[in-house]
Formats: sequence, structure tokens, C-alpha cells
Amino acid sequence: MDFSLPVFLDYLFQERFLVAAGVTLLVAVAAQAIGVVLGLILALCAMSRFAVLRWFAAGYIWLWRGTPPLVQLLLLYFGLPQLGIRLNVIEAGLIGLGFYAASYMAEIIRSGLMSISPDQTQAARAMGFSRLQTIRYVVLPQAIRVMLPPFGNEFASMMRTTSLLSVISFEELLRVTRMAINETYRVIELYSVAAVYYLLMYSAWLFVQAWLERVAARGSVPRSGAMAASAPAEG
Repeated sequence: MDFSLPVFLDYLFQERFLVAAGVTLLVAVAAQAIGVVLGLILALCAMSRFAVLRWFAAGYIWLWRGTPPLVQLLLLYFGLPQLGIRLNVIEAGLIGLGFYAASYMAEIIRSGLMSISPDQTQAARAMGFSRLQTIRYVVLPQAIRVMLPPFGNEFASMMRTTSLLSVISFEELLRVTRMAINETYRVIELYSVAAVYYLLMYSAWLFVQAWLERVAARGSVPRSGAMAASAPAEG
């Protein structure tokens, strides 16, 4: 069967594919946001002076990075009901992808925080900054520049990983593509449509990432005066 350009173009601009691509992007953003928040918590736990917090972070990362995300999604959606816990496809999808992303973001954030010279931390603490204030006003602004490239790669990967949600009947881009194939049996044309949408989202993200890196690169290592100015006023 030859490749049919009219079929390809027809489905490329169909509303359901446009909506499915939008849903895919929203899910990727939401899951990555969950991953960033949990990853920051895990990174701080991994750097804590309390052994129990370090063990917790290490155990979490070992578990979620050591098992395939597809298996995690299947356990959340099909396995938990056996224990009396029922999640809908949105809950299972966001929890599965978000928690999976957190295991990688934790290492990205931890390595970014550790890349900052201890001298700056010591200087901030000597000026009266608390540990959290030191991270917020001194370490994080500089560490973000280090984190952005691997974060960008992680988000690009997340946009593709959302395709796994099709196995739990979440109607993202790949699920809609498979449903259309069942209707038309035009495999190459419809998978090509899906590939185009994934490439467009990936390409758009490359521009966003490059812009974010340029913005972050404009910053400079804070001087003592800048740190003092940015410090919260004491009561």
C-alpha cells in the first residue's frame, strides 16, 4: 500500500489530533512540575545531615529509576485496585510520570546545588543567612544555570514518555493515533502524523530551552553587597 499524502494531510489538521497534542503537552508540563517539586525535596533530603533523610532519598531514587515507567503505570492503574485503591487515568498518569521524573530531577538538582563553591555558602552563613535563605538567595540562582541543560533534556524526554499513557487508555497523542488507525488501517500515514506532532513539540521546546539558558546566563555570581541587599530584613 502506497503512502497517501491526502490521508496524511487530512489527519494532520484534524481537531482531535490537535487536541491530543495539546493534552500531551499539558500532561508533560504537569508531570515535570511534579517532578521538579518532589525532586527539590529529594535533593535536599539527599544533602541532609540526617541519615534517615539521606536513606529515604536514596531508596526513592533507587526504586523509581530502577523500574521501567511502563511497569510503574501498570501497577498504579491496574495493580492498586487489588489493594482497594482506585486511581483514574489522570491520577495514575500524573503520579506515575511525576514520581518517575522526580527520581531524575533529584539528581539534577543535587548536582547543581553541589556545583556551587562552599565558600559562597560559608560567606552567606557568616553574614547571618539561615540554611534555607542561603539556598534561596545564593545557591539556587547560580545552580539554575547548571541545571537548565539537563532539565531541558529531561523535559524533552518527558514529552515522549507521555506516549506510555496509551496503555492505560489515556487519550493522549499516541492513543488517539491508534484509535484512528483502527478506523482507517492507514498505519504509516497516521503514525507519521503523530511523529510530526512530537517533532513540532520537541522543536518548540528547543527554542524555549535556548531562551531560558540565555536568560540564566545573564546573571552573575552575587557579591557580598548583593547578598546583603537581597536578604530579608530582620524583624
